Amino acid sequence: MSHKIIFSILSLIFLVRVSVAKEISSQKPNIIIILADDLGYGDLKCYGNKNNITPNIDQMAEDGIRFTDFYMASSVCTPSRAALLTGCYPERIGLNNVLFPNSMPLGQKNGMAIGLNPTEITIAELLKSKDYKTACIGKWHLGDIPEFMPLNQGFDEYFGLPYSNDMIPGNTRYEFEPIPLYDGTKVIETNPDQDYLTMRYTEKAKEFIKRNKNNSFFLYLAHNMPHRPCHASYKYAQKWFSNEKLSEINGEGKETRDFLYPATIEELDWSVGEILITLKEFNIDSNTLIIFTSDNGPAVGSAGPLKGGKGSIYEGGLRVPCIMQWNNMIPKGTLCQELTSCIDIFPTLAYIAESNVPDDRDIDGINIIDYFLGGKKNNLRNTFFYLKQGHGIQAIRYKSWKLFIGENLQLYNLRNDIGEKNNLVGEYPELEKYLTEQIYKFNKKLSENNRTLGQIPIKEEGNN
Repeated sequence: MSHKIIFSILSLIFLVRVSVAKEISSQKPNIIIILADDLGYGDLKCYGNKNNITPNIDQMAEDGIRFTDFYMASSVCTPSRAALLTGCYPERIGLNNVLFPNSMPLGQKNGMAIGLNPTEITIAELLKSKDYKTACIGKWHLGDIPEFMPLNQGFDEYFGLPYSNDMIPGNTRYEFEPIPLYDGTKVIETNPDQDYLTMRYTEKAKEFIKRNKNNSFFLYLAHNMPHRPCHASYKYAQKWFSNEKLSEINGEGKETRDFLYPATIEELDWSVGEILITLKEFNIDSNTLIIFTSDNGPAVGSAGPLKGGKGSIYEGGLRVPCIMQWNNMIPKGTLCQELTSCIDIFPTLAYIAESNVPDDRDIDGINIIDYFLGGKKNNLRNTFFYLKQGHGIQAIRYKSWKLFIGENLQLYNLRNDIGEKNNLVGEYPELEKYLTEQIYKFNKKLSENNRTLGQIPIKEEGNN
């Protein structure tokens, strides 16, 4: 064979490879965020749990990266979700309290409905500008009047409950109206059977993936479980408990349903497995980044070695499981022990989608792509601020050190004392002074550059 023929063949192979590379690069990676509700740091086998059955999530950790020091920006629902979707501390965007039905803060009857300001830029809006198809399936909890709902926040599709699954008639503390299940802007049911919410959300998610298998898509699958009251379909409930035990459930009473927690976790794991199977079925698993995490620490479950749980600014309130899988991109079995947060997801996804982080506003997150795709391996983030609902910044983590401010000063070295048992206040005065100064400096910056939450006047009954 002549050199000319060989050269021609090699040139043809090169052109084919270039063409294939262009085709692959033109299809931006799909992105799926699976968010559990109140799942604890110690609720998964890959984080040390000995009892719960979580093979699919554990396999994600084996096939991707597991984060040990990943924080939500709040230990309660609304603020943590606002932070995740905007890349900002909740205090910066004015949403540092849990919202109740009719977009009201607790105790407010009339006046202003509040929610995530539509002028904020969400992950969905960021990706939609890059031609992604977007869907929110599950719990929203960022305001439930139309102006604040998902279809006005960058999502093409929505199916789910607008707030927590305990904000229902029969709640022992508050009087709630029937909770609505939305499909788009339409209420299709009220008080849906929550035993089958996880299953219904999963089927909707699979349908969305199937319809968009040839598009770049962003799926935000925000489960209502395992938030109290715990629910699981009969298939999973009866695997764990006898009919006699199940008969002890008293309606929607939270306490009578707490024992269902492990069944609820197993069904969430099933849901993750179904998503993974669907991606593989359509041969898009290698072009999809999947992020699994929780909105805050546990109310019922386990925080593992961590102190505290939901509502607390101890580690168990904000440090949560986080696992990411991206076949052929993230090396299998990667472990990240660096300080990371949900606010970092926004700028990281912007980078992946070849979009720019907005420069007309402050964004608190940083791009952490190097932690799981190679490159710089440490010190991308060395500081994190702990916000308590309604109270602003109450603590700071700097590298391995954590300082609580206020009347009850506490200082811990989290590398040596993950359970926050050995208070070192008084032993490192210069460090305490430095960390306190950092809190006040950041608080000052927040007050100077924070933005307003969404506010819409609500007419009182009888007024026109």
